[in-house]
Amino acid sequence: MKNKICFLLLVFLWFPLSETMAQHKNNLRYEVMLSSSMSDSLDNMHFIGCIDISPDRLITLATRERIYLLGWGGMTIYGNKADEPISSFAYTFDSLLMVVKGKSLCYIDSSGIFKELIKLPNPDMGISSGKHVVYLYDRNKADNRYHLYAYAKGGIYKNILVSPKPIMSVVEMGDSLYVAAGSSIFSLSPGSGKMNLCAGLQKDNVILSITPDIYNDVLYFSLKDAIFAIRNNTVYNVTGDFGGGLTKCFGHGIVIYNPDTKDITRIVNKDGLAIF
Repeated sequence: MKNKICFLLLVFLWFPLSETMAQHKNNLRYEVMLSSSMSDSLDNMHFIGCIDISPDRLITLATRERIYLLGWGGMTIYGNKADEPISSFAYTFDSLLMVVKGKSLCYIDSSGIFKELIKLPNPDMGISSGKHVVYLYDRNKADNRYHLYAYAKGGIYKNILVSPKPIMSVVEMGDSLYVAAGSSIFSLSPGSGKMNLCAGLQKDNVILSITPDIYNDVLYFSLKDAIFAIRNNTVYNVTGDFGGGLTKCFGHGIVIYNPDTKDITRIVNKDGLAIF
């Protein structure tokens, strides 16, 4: 199921990007995990806007046709070639890799085959996982009704909400569900169904991803050219040094991923403190 990509032999070095950055925030370490300059083989790979961390602590990426695992020794293929475009993926709480392929929600079995679980109402849906369910949401439709669904074992399928803006990211943190739609982030209490606005930016901004830091009780969110954080109901500007707009917390650090330039950088809290 995992085949080594012989044309891509990368050694991933972990080093500070510059002394200036290190002096600016002495608590932080900047690690380059992937760069397009590392290999010409990356030039022909067109990654989708999705990233996750495997149970083995490998960064998981994808093109429209393949899932890849990124580690110290290079990049490996995970599973077989998809027969329909891959739009998103996420690991469940019990370590199963779920993939949205065309209008199907699939998982990859032990032989690398995509196995369909259910048919989805629309293609190009996003996916994220919670403790007991996976969330599926509309990111690209012709109308202004973008649905957020929860899917549980046994085929239980529930419509949670409908947004007038594309839903770009959904995460659980604590007892709340956080939803990024347009230029805003909302929190939803599953018990009461109450929804609150957590952050609202100018309308021309689009929030591309949100990720929870469970160690510091921080919710990070990213735009195309900046990263922010919410802590204790206060919004902080973290950095504008990195573009790309996709973030994922990884241990005591945060991964910043630009699928267009194929750059992945990790900011590590050396002392376990919040980035801001």
